[in-house]
Amino acid sequence: MDAPIVDDADLPSIAESEIPDVRRQAKTWLIANNRSDARAIAVFALGVAVFALVLQSWWALVLAGCIALVLPFRWIAAPYFRRGDLRRGILWASLGSWYLLFPLVIIIPDTLPIAMQNVIGPAILVATYLERRVVRRMVPATIAIAVAISFISFTTDGVGLDEVAPPSLYWSVILAYVGANMWLVMGDIQELNAVHLRSLQRAVRNNQELRTADQALRESRRRLLVAADEERVRLEQDLHDGAQQRLVSLSLQLRLAAELAEEGEPPTSESLMAMHQAATEAIEELRDLAQGVYPVRLRELGLARALHAVARRSPVRIEIADTTSGEIDESTEVALYFVCVEAIQNATKHGGPDTTIEISLAATDDGQDLLVTVVDDGPGFEPDRHEDSRGLLNMTDRVGALGGDLAIRTAPGSGTTITARLPRTSDEPAEVGT
Repeated sequence: MDAPIVDDADLPSIAESEIPDVRRQAKTWLIANNRSDARAIAVFALGVAVFALVLQSWWALVLAGCIALVLPFRWIAAPYFRRGDLRRGILWASLGSWYLLFPLVIIIPDTLPIAMQNVIGPAILVATYLERRVVRRMVPATIAIAVAISFISFTTDGVGLDEVAPPSLYWSVILAYVGANMWLVMGDIQELNAVHLRSLQRAVRNNQELRTADQALRESRRRLLVAADEERVRLEQDLHDGAQQRLVSLSLQLRLAAELAEEGEPPTSESLMAMHQAATEAIEELRDLAQGVYPVRLRELGLARALHAVARRSPVRIEIADTTSGEIDESTEVALYFVCVEAIQNATKHGGPDTTIEISLAATDDGQDLLVTVVDDGPGFEPDRHEDSRGLLNMTDRVGALGGDLAIRTAPGSGTTITARLPRTSDEPAEVGT
């Protein structure tokens, strides 16, 4: 089932908090954009100051000073951007842009198009990088400022700069700056759209990965259920054909001995020893079956010593190196134990009695995970041709169920290396079965 879409968890909030890579990209771009805007403001202020000196207009000089006063807002915003505090950085950058609009339209009403572009710019930044609640607060302020500067522009005649400067020069400067400002705004919008696109692409990839992982989990659960059912059938068959038959035979022998005893013929020592042997063999078979369901030695001895017990019974040579210390979660021990047992069985089956197996138990540097490596010098195999192998799937499913990883490195003629990585502690219950 698809995950529900939460209304307030929009793309800007994802870029701000849920996707660190996108946030780092946004931080880098905002730092560069703030720096370039500061340079553009400085050049604009200098240009207006030169314009004022040429035309000997005090109002133009005042306008140049007002433009220059935007720089402190950008300087204040810069440290916030560097620290990754996008909300405060955008707030200070927006205040600088908005502050300039009022003296700009008061002195030169014809700059209203420039002012409107600068009204919208902060809203674009907020809508892209900040949460929806911040956007909702920004919209009324943006509308109010747009209405206010429009009212000022249409109700004031300015200070007559259009009369001081030649009309061609005046309108050339106005149109040039409108075009330059529009070019900058469109560049910002293009970059912001790229941020959206990267966020969407990442979301699509994550969704595909989640779907793949979900499908793999479903298949793993299905295999575990099938394996559990097959294991129950096998146990029932083994009990029926082995220990149960021995116990039935022992019961008949005991009944016969009891009947003979009633007739005054006590059982001989040979018959009692035969019954003792039958009982011992039944106990051994039950113990072996129980060992397959849950390794009692593992609980009694721990992982390393339990594997040593397996090695002593194995027909091949097994060397075990253990550098772990401290307690290990029971679920982790069980999973790693059966991974080793499965690897030993596979190596013995395909490599024969001359195979040598090396098992290494170690902890990661931080001590949070355990690494078990099983290396054999057997014939190896082609992994692509054995993807559906029951033994390999059992190991993968068992390790994956506890949030671990299993890696298999092998090739024909070069042996096999199986590496399992599992957390030292797990919230999952211990699994049983071979």
